[in-house]
Amino acid sequence: MTAPARILVTGATGAVGSAVMRALRAAGHTPHGVSRRGGEGTGHSAWHIGAEDPPPELRGPWDAVVHCAADTRWNLPDEEAEGANVVPLRAVLALAGPGTHFVHLSSSFVTGLEGDITSPSRDAYRNSYEWSKAHAERIVHAERDGADIVRFPIVMGARADGALDRYSGFFWLPAAMCNGAVPALVAEEKGLLDMVSTDDVAGHVARLLASGPPDGHRLSVLGRGDGAQRVGDAFDTVLEALNDWRAEHDVTPLDRLPYVTPQQWNRFYLPFAEEYLDRAQLLKVTAFRAYQGYLSVTDPFDITVQVPDTRDVLYRSIRRWAETHEASARRVPRPWRA
Repeated sequence: MTAPARILVTGATGAVGSAVMRALRAAGHTPHGVSRRGGEGTGHSAWHIGAEDPPPELRGPWDAVVHCAADTRWNLPDEEAEGANVVPLRAVLALAGPGTHFVHLSSSFVTGLEGDITSPSRDAYRNSYEWSKAHAERIVHAERDGADIVRFPIVMGARADGALDRYSGFFWLPAAMCNGAVPALVAEEKGLLDMVSTDDVAGHVARLLASGPPDGHRLSVLGRGDGAQRVGDAFDTVLEALNDWRAEHDVTPLDRLPYVTPQQWNRFYLPFAEEYLDRAQLLKVTAFRAYQGYLSVTDPFDITVQVPDTRDVLYRSIRRWAETHEASARRVPRPWRA
């Protein structure tokens, strides 16, 4: 695709969408971004996708549409997840013409518990996010003769400095380590924690657009695969980054949390603990439960694009999180007491 192509990027102020915007500009394009609240400059529109009609400047067709907008929260009620990840997709597809190169950003976890996206059953997925994103992929297959679908796992910041336009999802965990929200890491210490940098995703999207639209449905799965960090090693990296930052700011270092397998935690520890924890502690434990499945992955993803090593990306991203969330990073955890 040669500039000046007419390219629309949804979710353009999010962690991934903002990186895609920068990558496309670096490639010589002038993409038009859209987000719920809008952004700076003339090349950005405000649109609550799926809840209101698109503003006139967004009416298609477009040469390319990169659909990054998504709500990645794992604990949404099913109806809200559908409203966040399925309804907006249908609205964005309406802006694409037959010749539009459509790029749909998805998740490596979209295959849920059964290893594919074919089941519409909620029981086939760990949570409403996976379920809604699988539904979205099925819609892309059904309504587009050709499209790119890009899956990727947990997203870290830029490779150079760990910067993210928005810290969410995984970054609840370093905050929890600093404030003592969890007494142990409920995870498989030898499991795989695959992740990518925003640069990896944005660069891949730019290359897909440069190559032109596929004849059919082209699936890319980004990640490290069997080269991903082990969970224990990844959290050692997180701890190292936090304690290096805390040492530079004269804050007490954090101790390494003990590991408990999900089976041990849910069968033995939690039933006993629930009798003695206060309401605030129970809320913290319940919130952390959503991460158990993602910290217990023992089989690598079947990737199509292996990204470079991500250990330094994780370290820099946690350091950058601490720098931009100083009050949280300075917290000193208190021991849990009944």
